[in-house]
Amino acid sequence: MKTRSVWMLGWLVPLALGACAANRPKPATAGKPTPQMRSGSQEARTTYQVGGWIAPDDRTLIVNAADRSLYQGHFKGRCTGLRLVDTIAFIVQTPPQLEKYEGIVLPDGTRCVFTSFTRLLTATEPASDSVPTEKP
Repeated sequence: MKTRSVWMLGWLVPLALGACAANRPKPATAGKPTPQMRSGSQEARTTYQVGGWIAPDDRTLIVNAADRSLYQGHFKGRCTGLRLVDTIAFIVQTPPQLEKYEGIVLPDGTRCVFTSFTRLLTATEPASDSVPTEKP
């Protein structure tokens, strides 16, 4: 009985190790980080289509695009320190397309990956209920 148990373990251990090696996690992002930039910088606006950003909390980033549209990014977890930094780098693919940004990198090297990065619909000017009148 002991021999059979040892023989079974002798086969199961290499199989288990092989399965672990085959199921390596993929890199979190395939893109490359931009240089660290301040919100509203000329490089952010012209090269990366970003007019500015704000972080209302450590899980959300609101990005104002150069064309004045708004995007909201949610992170997988807390992006600790996001609200305290004055520069960030975006993780982008080539060519950079704002709606495909994958996440950000803080100045200390912390990577924060978006679970979603979507364009926000903004309210349009309300229609006037009054009928225009002509002035004499």
